[in-house]
Amino acid sequence: MSTLHDWLEQAWERHDTQAQELAHELLARATALPDDEDGADAVRLARHTMLSHLARPGLLHAFIASLPAGAKLDPARSRAEWALAQVEGRPAEPLPEVVAWGLLGDVVPAELLLGRLDSPRVRLLPLETRATNHPDPAARRAYAATVHNVTHALRLGPREPALDVLMIEMAELERRAWERAGTWMHVERADYHLALCHAVLGHGAEAQRHAAACIAACEAHDAEASERFFAHESAVHAAQAAGDREALVHHRSAMVALLAAVQDTDMHAFCEQTLAATPQ
Repeated sequence: MSTLHDWLEQAWERHDTQAQELAHELLARATALPDDEDGADAVRLARHTMLSHLARPGLLHAFIASLPAGAKLDPARSRAEWALAQVEGRPAEPLPEVVAWGLLGDVVPAELLLGRLDSPRVRLLPLETRATNHPDPAARRAYAATVHNVTHALRLGPREPALDVLMIEMAELERRAWERAGTWMHVERADYHLALCHAVLGHGAEAQRHAAACIAACEAHDAEASERFFAHESAVHAAQAAGDREALVHHRSAMVALLAAVQDTDMHAFCEQTLAATPQ
């Protein structure tokens, strides 16, 4: 019989593809969750799945109501309640900025799913100056990670003109935020994200510019094979958007060569899956 810890590891891996099923599994487990780190992690998973992926506040209410009390569970419960209050437009006890800005990574995607397309501009853009200049590095990182989550949700979501414009705004904000909050790799991955966002809209020149920046950063910092692999993946998508067949073949060939140098078993398997889904 697997432990809760084992179950959670598997649940996090499938939450984005089996969100509805997982949400009901979490609800069934709520009353028996232990008052420890695994129990708190289950509450975090429920908040993220039920809001960010499903936009089901009622389901999260039911989950929270079923939770036992406990010193480890109560802070996770309070954060879930705060996120619910934001989505439902209710007042809530203020949280430290480092916590609140991280929770917006679940609140804003939920509001987007509920049709509130102004949510990123209302909740995230006005915070940029304060967040990117915050004295606490953890707060800067929390804000940048939230903007990344919102950009990711927009990239994988439905396509329509208003959302397309919003996606690029958020991808650009993500890069600016990581310039103040992260390392060269965070900025490089933001360029990766920008390349993919522009590529999905058919913006070939912009996508290629960001993919080139991604590759250049990897070369300048002697990045490991897997990092270079994904930099070239973004360049393949950019080349396809630009109608540049020669570049597409070149960068896909680079992916094939780099795959052989990826030693970690799990990462190698993930790279194989990525390569199989990449245009050729």
